[in-house]
Amino acid sequence: MNTTRAGSKGLIRDMNRSRVLNIIASHGPISRVEVARQSGLTAATITNIMNDFINADLVWETATEESSGGRPPILLRINPSAGYVIGVKLREYKVIVVLCDLECHVLYQTESPLPIDAQPYQVVDIIAADFEKCLHENQINHQDVLGMGVGVSGLVDEKRGILRYSNFFRWQNVELGPALEFKTRVPVIIENDVNMLTLAEYQYGSGRISSTCILVSIGHGVGMGLIIGGELFRGAYGSAAEFGHITMDSSPTAPPCTCGKRGCLEAIISDYGIIYAALGGELGFSDEQLMQTLINRARTGDTQIQAIFQRAGEVLGIALANLVNLFDPAQILIAGEGLRDEDLLLKPARAMIPQHTFGHIRTDVPLITVPSDNRRWAQGAASVFLHEVFRPPIYETGKILPIDNLLQRAHTRTRKK
Repeated sequence: MNTTRAGSKGLIRDMNRSRVLNIIASHGPISRVEVARQSGLTAATITNIMNDFINADLVWETATEESSGGRPPILLRINPSAGYVIGVKLREYKVIVVLCDLECHVLYQTESPLPIDAQPYQVVDIIAADFEKCLHENQINHQDVLGMGVGVSGLVDEKRGILRYSNFFRWQNVELGPALEFKTRVPVIIENDVNMLTLAEYQYGSGRISSTCILVSIGHGVGMGLIIGGELFRGAYGSAAEFGHITMDSSPTAPPCTCGKRGCLEAIISDYGIIYAALGGELGFSDEQLMQTLINRARTGDTQIQAIFQRAGEVLGIALANLVNLFDPAQILIAGEGLRDEDLLLKPARAMIPQHTFGHIRTDVPLITVPSDNRRWAQGAASVFLHEVFRPPIYETGKILPIDNLLQRAHTRTRKK
């Protein structure tokens, strides 16, 4: 169990270093004066921390081209090649692995198919092989990899690295994190995939405008990530924000959901739900070719298919209005394969939101579509581990802090030059 760290000079030092590194990573290139302002630390403390970072080649000093006269101001930025992170997106039919630098830029990507009814040990072996491929193809030393983030659909115990339940794989209580740490010999974080995409958008994308960020994913399933006060909200048992499984239809004829219930939001607006409504029976999970056929039929005037998309969009709008009533977000990010033709769902959804928000005050909540291809999902997985690297060390875990690893490896690499 993690315990709150007792106050000490070491704790204060660690928190100050992490705070400064996080500011530079999030807002760099940035001046020392601005770092001091945002951190609340004295100029002397900033100087001491920056000397350590610069000597370790973890932070670079760069001169801006803009100057009001005299010597150009010196700005600080993270050295992106001071360390690397692996991001993994686990889909029901393949695994996508990316190599990212400290600015979360994707340097390399590889994909591998998964066998039908893949077992956990098979998936672990495939991910470990792709991990080694990333290092070999890019001539990266193993000791320069800080860790790995793995995104998977389902309920995750991220503290223990356990996949509690995945409806795609029908897995329960799989110790995915420990198994991957054993195979790859790097720290591993397992997280719900939509949480990872949400964090990536919050740190590097369209979600940076507010400390509250909501992302809804629509496609093979329906998921949601929620950030409040800059931190992922997971709930008491790690299953918060299961937006796809809120009940939207309690009638006896409500459509079945892949979770085993009826009338879930996912059973109505996901690819599976659209296909079920169109065929009048269960197909299983999404069929990409069939979904494109249904979209084409709706575009060319098939009123029956248009009505299915219209109802799905209206139900989505009511559900999104409830999110507005609960969290009052500045915007809602929308991602996923379900937006192949976004107007089919989002046009009726936008029309419904003002009708179901409290007091009709929020009538113009922006729905922002964001990219969500395989590369972006895997990049989101890498961003979760980077988030841990820059997180202030409030808790005592018994493990070496990521920032200590980063500084040690940077020092070692500098001495070898």
